[in-house]
Amino acid sequence: MAVTDLPVKESALISASYSLNLSENRLLLLALITAKELLHTTDLEHLLGKRIELSAERYANMFDVPKKSAYRLMQDACRSLFKRQFSYTEKANNENIWHRTSHWVIDIAYLNETETVALNLAPAVISSIDELAQHLTSYDIRKVVNLSNAHTICLYELLTTLHRTGETPRVSLEQLRDKLGILEGEYKRMFDFKRQVLDYSIAQINEHTDIQVSYEQHKKVRTISGFTFKIEIRAVS
Repeated sequence: MAVTDLPVKESALISASYSLNLSENRLLLLALITAKELLHTTDLEHLLGKRIELSAERYANMFDVPKKSAYRLMQDACRSLFKRQFSYTEKANNENIWHRTSHWVIDIAYLNETETVALNLAPAVISSIDELAQHLTSYDIRKVVNLSNAHTICLYELLTTLHRTGETPRVSLEQLRDKLGILEGEYKRMFDFKRQVLDYSIAQINEHTDIQVSYEQHKKVRTISGFTFKIEIRAVS
């Protein structure tokens, strides 16, 4: 991806969160919830550099996992989350654009005696704490854990949102590409878009999630201009 194509920070955080595994997502969500609780007694600026402590007991209760496993899961998630990074653009004071890369957390620590982990969230994460926390609580992570890429997860979110509304509106090609995070220069040929993104993602969703999807394509003259999706909820074994 060219640096000029990088998304803004909030979009970059949301997209990057799709690549996190289940334990990383859970740890990050608990850290964000704890950080938001701290905002009752301090302000956003004072969260910078503040070590956020998370107990295995709270993790176990929140995500319904055995307490004896929770501390190990948290440690593993801390180590892997520490290595992850994301890139985004940010406006400078003039018309120029900064192209930044950030880690999710600055440092991590463990306290074996109390089975507690501690981490410092990166400034880019703290400044988008509300948007990111809302996103991580907006869907059941377990339903998308087997989906292989961000485009597929975005499509799953779009389809489940459409199903909740009870409508089957026509989604234009431009709207669909935007919702899936497809950049202007990516998959420009319809053959490539359908084979590598749309059909691939629907096959993944039908195999691994709680919905079954098919679609009808619509043409303007001879060019595909949009799609209507048929969505059914199914039981997952």
